[in-house]
Amino acid sequence: MSEKPDELPLPVPPPEAQLRYFRWFFFGLLAFLFYQLFLILSLFANVIIWAASLTLVFWPAFRMVQARVPGQPNVAAGICTAGVLLLVLVPVVLLFNVVLVQAGLLYPVVEQWLANLPAGENGEGSSALPSFMTELLDRVREFSAGIPVLSGLDLNSVVLDNVNNISGMLADFGAATARGILFGFVNLILILFLMYFCFRDGPRFMAWFFEVIPMEARHAEAIASKVYVMVTAIIRGALITATVQGTLATIGYLVAGVPLAVFFGVLTGFFALVPVVGAGIVWFPLGLFVMTQSVGWGVFVLLWGFFLVSLIDNLLKPILIGSETRMPILLIFCAMLGGANVYGVTGFIIGPILVSVLLACIAIYREQYHPAPSDQAG
Repeated sequence: MSEKPDELPLPVPPPEAQLRYFRWFFFGLLAFLFYQLFLILSLFANVIIWAASLTLVFWPAFRMVQARVPGQPNVAAGICTAGVLLLVLVPVVLLFNVVLVQAGLLYPVVEQWLANLPAGENGEGSSALPSFMTELLDRVREFSAGIPVLSGLDLNSVVLDNVNNISGMLADFGAATARGILFGFVNLILILFLMYFCFRDGPRFMAWFFEVIPMEARHAEAIASKVYVMVTAIIRGALITATVQGTLATIGYLVAGVPLAVFFGVLTGFFALVPVVGAGIVWFPLGLFVMTQSVGWGVFVLLWGFFLVSLIDNLLKPILIGSETRMPILLIFCAMLGGANVYGVTGFIIGPILVSVLLACIAIYREQYHPAPSDQAG
């Protein structure tokens, strides 16, 4: 038998190459794991963002409760979570119930409004309108008369049909969207669950995060501080402003004798949260419609909506948001609008956060790589 030749040893890369290969493998594996974690948590991204944001907003209240029950973080976290639940859920449920009940009355109210319009020369109910609106309607009718498709259109029936559809959808919202309500309830439970742990373990997590992140602690703390200020300012400012606008709108509607004043007031406060559109999408058409019943009260609703409901937005938001964040309100507005366009409703928070983090990173970059001459001299 022939002897088996000696096996040649496998080539071993030099230590520098081994370290380089290890780095490639390690960071590649780390990036892969982060990507997989992102895919897993993306289903709960909105829940995580809202839970963290609400925790930041109510963090001062948690500190007060924690001072009353020292050494009991579980109790303090539970009390604050239950408090947030009662503070947010109870008013929302009550208002939602009022909206659903009054939405069922929307169709008969609009029908009564249209029935009460005094008939004009053509029996089309335009004599109650101001002269400029009557002239505009006459021009619209003259234009539509020459178009076969529009010539037989009944404006009253079109309004009633659309209002009936909207009213029916709102009144049957609970039965028609059971799946959505169930999904929202599950999200609420998850938000409260995460809030509890954010309250309890938030400081410990942030301390661990500052240790792990490859950045100087003072820089990481500066970014975290900007995020905290931005989130709390936006949520508090938006909610306070929308609440004030909805309350003022409801008062104005009650004074003007508008039916379903609470319903329209809640809608005004809700749309006040929407950039660009704002509360005007409710009070402006409502004022025009009230004008068909009473020119004076219709003008009152329009003036009340413009000078009190909408202008209060321009007064409160710069005070509540811009002054705290020390950022131009226009930049915050664009970040909110762009974030909503990309990420949906949660983008109202994500957009400004990204902008604030970017500005903080730019400040760190200038400090590290382009220090001011005075810093260089020192």
